[in-house]
Amino acid sequence: MNRLVLVLAFVSGHAFAAGTAYYITSRVTITGPYDWGVLQQSTRYQNAYDMRASSSPLAGVGITGDQQFTIDGSACPGVQSCLATVSFTADVGGDYVATVVGTSTSAGRVRGSSTGHPIKAHVAGANYALVGVDNGDATATFTLSSTGETDLIGPTFAATTWANVGTATITTNTCADPVPSGTSCQITVAFGRPDESSGYGYVLLQAYGNTRQQNPARVTLLLPPPADN
Repeated sequence: MNRLVLVLAFVSGHAFAAGTAYYITSRVTITGPYDWGVLQQSTRYQNAYDMRASSSPLAGVGITGDQQFTIDGSACPGVQSCLATVSFTADVGGDYVATVVGTSTSAGRVRGSSTGHPIKAHVAGANYALVGVDNGDATATFTLSSTGETDLIGPTFAATTWANVGTATITTNTCADPVPSGTSCQITVAFGRPDESSGYGYVLLQAYGNTRQQNPARVTLLLPPPADN
C-alpha cells in the first residue's frame, strides 16, 4: 500500500508566496499629555513626549498649530525612540491648540508613516466666543460673549466678505470697553450684494482684544429678493 506522506514546514515569522511583494509599515506612536490644563500668562511650561517608531528610525518630529507651542526634537532623527520636549509660553489669555507630529523613515520594504498627537492649553485671562446669525434682511447679528477669567479690554471689530464678493459694513455695535467677564454684546453687519442676481451672501467678523487671536466668525446670508424698480 502506498502511503501519502505529508510534510509540514513550520517557519517562524511571516510567510510569503514566492515573488510576492510585501511591505511593513513602521508605525509611529506618541505618548504624552493632551490637556496641559490652566496656565498663567508669560510663564514657560514644558512637557516631554515619548516618540517611537516600530520598524525603522524616526525621520524627525515637529509641531503645527499655535506658534506659542515649540518643540525640541533634535535627539529623534535616526533613532527608533526618543523624548521630545514641547515648550509653551503665551502673553495673553485664551485657548491654544497644536499637534505634535512624528514621522518614520522608509527603507527597502519598510514604509515610513506619520502620526499626530493633539495638545491644548488654556491660559487664564481674557477670552471670548463669537457667533453670528442671519437676520433674513441682508444683515447678520454677531454675539460676542466675554468668557475669560478677566474682562475683554479694547474690543475692536473688522467686517469682510467671503472672497471679497460684495461689501460688509458694521452698522451697530453695543460692545463697551471693557466687556466684563460673563457678559455679552452684539454687532450688526450689513451685506451689500455685488449684483441683483445674487441669492446668497457671506460675511465674516473678526474680533480683536487683549486675548488670543481667533479665526473670524462667518455667517451665510439668504438674501431677500431685490426690490422692484
